[in-house]
Amino acid sequence: MKQTSLPFIRTLLAICMVSIIVFSCKKDEPFYQVDAFETELHRNVNKYRQSQGLSDLVFFHDLFIEARQQSTDWKNSGNPQQGLDARMDKIIEHWKPVNLDVLLSTINSKDTAAARIVVEGWIQDSTFRSVITDNHIQSGPGIAEGDNGEVFITHFFMKIHD
Repeated sequence: MKQTSLPFIRTLLAICMVSIIVFSCKKDEPFYQVDAFETELHRNVNKYRQSQGLSDLVFFHDLFIEARQQSTDWKNSGNPQQGLDARMDKIIEHWKPVNLDVLLSTINSKDTAAARIVVEGWIQDSTFRSVITDNHIQSGPGIAEGDNGEVFITHFFMKIHD
């Protein structure tokens, strides 16, 4: 009877282990890819914060997903103000005990240069600028693009309760 070699057994065992790991890593949640526009929004907010001597905000993936969903709901509503308060109440309830601030905007281009224009517009508005320069620690921008090319932007900012 021929004996099986030790390297062959090790290789077979390694293949079986990888198969088990791959099958056990299955996720039921959808995968969200961060868009270049969303990345550029976050980068430009941090660039402005740096110019003001403030620390960078950490990109928080869960906030990004929440912002993306908010933008999608906003796009699908047909009315920018319809249901916003109810959706924000639900989001704030989910994220207790943190402080959340949100900036909203629309633009007609998903070009990354347009992300800079959005942030520059926020900076020009004193209320929006105060959100950007507040002592937030994390942020997550999310967008949804309408059929007509309009881009719905939601950017969440988060800090721990004072």
